[in-house]
Amino acid sequence: MAMIMGAPADIEAACAICGFNGYPECPHEGQRLELAMDQALERWAGVQDIRDWVLNHARNQVIQTFQRLKAQRVEQHNAYLQTLPCYSLYHQYNGHPPMHPFQLQALHNQISQANAIFKQGVDEDWRRSCMRYPDVLDYYFSMVTVNFPEDKDPAVRNPVFGQPLERTRKIKARRDEEVMGGGDMEEVDRAIKKKEGRKSRGRTPPPSAPMPAMWGRGR
Repeated sequence: MAMIMGAPADIEAACAICGFNGYPECPHEGQRLELAMDQALERWAGVQDIRDWVLNHARNQVIQTFQRLKAQRVEQHNAYLQTLPCYSLYHQYNGHPPMHPFQLQALHNQISQANAIFKQGVDEDWRRSCMRYPDVLDYYFSMVTVNFPEDKDPAVRNPVFGQPLERTRKIKARRDEEVMGGGDMEEVDRAIKKKEGRKSRGRTPPPSAPMPAMWGRGR
């Protein structure tokens, strides 16, 4: 009779997705982990808060820069128009001055040309302002700080997954209310643990076919 040896110490679990040999032969677990990470980032409100803060400040900065450049260009444009012959008379009569038609046409042409140059300058200022977005975004992203908890933090060392960190306090508060209402302490504890146990049971073998749909939910 062959001797039955104990389980080898170097045994590796099969791939949790397809059931074949695990790492490094099978890439499924790593791919699904990357997908789960991306989905977790989408669910985390902090990512959206950072994105909104950076985007709002970057957009406001670019717009303010453009408005400042535009104001300077408007001032220069108006100063140039004042140098045109008979422009003050033209402005005084709201565009219908008592002038010879040839003079009026020549003035119209000069004003139109100046307005076209002004419009080109405004468009160029806006284009240059928008081209600064990468640098502006990098600047505001560099101002964001993220604080990591200590490794010895109880919430890090003894995490409770699948529920908010405030959940423990809520459970305790509800248990205190039920006890104060005349309930038995042990019965209340058993009821709460039984209810919470349904939400976070131990590790179970992942199903093979429904797994892609489960991991892809929420995209």
